[in-house]
Amino acid sequence: MSGERIDLDGRVAIVTGAGGGLGRAYARALAERGAAVVVNDLGGDTRGENPAAELGEDVAADIRARGGRAVANADTVATQAGGAAITQAALDHFGRIDIVINNAGNQRNALFEDLTEEDIEAVLAVHLKGSFYVTQPAYRLMKRQGFGRIIFTSSQSGVFGNPYRANYGAAKAGVIGLMRVLVQEAPPAIRINCVMPNASGSRMGAPGEERVDKDFIAAILARGNAYADRSAPDHVAALVTWLASDACDVTGQTYSVLRGHYARVFSGRGEGWASACGDCASADDIAAHAAAIADTATWDEPQSGLDEGDIVRAALDRLYGEMEKI
Repeated sequence: MSGERIDLDGRVAIVTGAGGGLGRAYARALAERGAAVVVNDLGGDTRGENPAAELGEDVAADIRARGGRAVANADTVATQAGGAAITQAALDHFGRIDIVINNAGNQRNALFEDLTEEDIEAVLAVHLKGSFYVTQPAYRLMKRQGFGRIIFTSSQSGVFGNPYRANYGAAKAGVIGLMRVLVQEAPPAIRINCVMPNASGSRMGAPGEERVDKDFIAAILARGNAYADRSAPDHVAALVTWLASDACDVTGQTYSVLRGHYARVFSGRGEGWASACGDCASADDIAAHAAAIADTATWDEPQSGLDEGDIVRAALDRLYGEMEKI
């Protein structure tokens, strides 16, 4: 199963939310491969409250004790100033930035009708805005140096949906949109991908009696009991390490990791239906052809908005050409 060993010697990585769980596993894995790591973590609980800078400091100290290079940083990802400070920490200590892993997160779970303005803003600020604020200054440096690896973090909630997480799901769906647009703009030497991680031992995944979604968490745990030993953060760290390396030859993709099972997640469009040339479909026409519109037996996977336009034009060319033969 093993090929040439991935080597990150000389690379410098920023890992946000690296004080525990997934982020800690990422930081350790990158450091073990030779990367210098900025261990960013504001600390605190799952809601992003009660900061505790020692979480990041403990991880950085552990990496150094193992012979690696690491420095802790406790700036917030939720502001432009914070993102700039995280980038500056990498430059001050290691002189460059090669890898950014946007992992920092929080949760404020509630039923949709019970979400407050603060619940919505706090989650969007960390997950979605934080992905902008940390990545922007690093991306500018990557363009100048001609190399970069950017990894965003989405979620099942943003792609497939989970209850009690409308704010979180919206933010995580937005992250994929951000990634897909940035890929269209980035030079080929900067590879940009997204992970949808699932792992035990993280602050956000921990069950608790006080959680409004405790029944949902219990259902997740029950379904995973048979493969509980495959839920360690290291399973996700293996994928992230590859995506962060020179060996990564893909960009613009989203990968799910669930209980040690890896799969690419993508968006497609069915073959669909079109009205006759020159005709404008009515609502009645849509109802009559709803099954054809929804059919996914044949599908395409556009890689950009322009690509979808080309796919549709080709489909219409075929359709209208066939109609002219009738």
